[in-house]
Amino acid sequence: MVKTWVGWSFPGGTRLGDASIPKETLMSPAAISKYGGFGVDGDGDGKADPYNVTDAMYSTANYLAANGGASGNYQKAVFAYNHASWYVSRVMGFMKEYTNGSVQAVSIKGGSAKGSEAIEKAIKVGSSIVGKSPYVWGGGRNQGDINARKFDCSSYVRWAYSSAGVDLGPVSATTTDTLVKLGKVVKASEMKRGDVIFFDTYKINGHVAIYLGDGKFLNDSSSQGVSVGDLNTKYWKDRFNGNVRRVA
Repeated sequence: MVKTWVGWSFPGGTRLGDASIPKETLMSPAAISKYGGFGVDGDGDGKADPYNVTDAMYSTANYLAANGGASGNYQKAVFAYNHASWYVSRVMGFMKEYTNGSVQAVSIKGGSAKGSEAIEKAIKVGSSIVGKSPYVWGGGRNQGDINARKFDCSSYVRWAYSSAGVDLGPVSATTTDTLVKLGKVVKASEMKRGDVIFFDTYKINGHVAIYLGDGKFLNDSSSQGVSVGDLNTKYWKDRFNGNVRRVA
């Protein structure tokens, strides 16, 4: 809701939080302070951008803290974030698993391979099936699919890097939503070969790829399967959202 981001005292809109807010106002820390919003400039670039993953995470934490999280009432905070009991139960369940030590944090380095050696191996492995592997929604999440080279975009990226000794998450549960949280945040203007990049397709960060350099990237797309894409084409240029993660 844009009014939750910039502040509910901003004039106009409805109870649903929809209002016509200019982009420069929506992303202005000064405007957010004026209208009492929850948007935060998490990466320090002078803008509080709801479509920037770092800003969005800091803003979510700000909202949760203000709605009970700061005092330890996490259930109240999560309910304020999403008024659905099933959602609250799911989030609290994940919290319990992490706090009682029943799950482990994922290492993004994994194995002994790291740096450019790992990047080049991941790209070599990923490139070996260009034109040979059709896209399969939900594929690549068991050994049978992996052996048959049946992947979707996120499982393909995970497999390529796993082959190079870089662990990007469990076989059965790696998605674009988990990949976008890994590694180091990199500005799009500074991305390098091997960086993991994201696109807004059917949802925000709905597609993921491995950047090759010179505007090219390796990906498993629903239309072409495992292939090399080009950021300079209109389709990909319009959908690249600037989210870049350095995982090796």
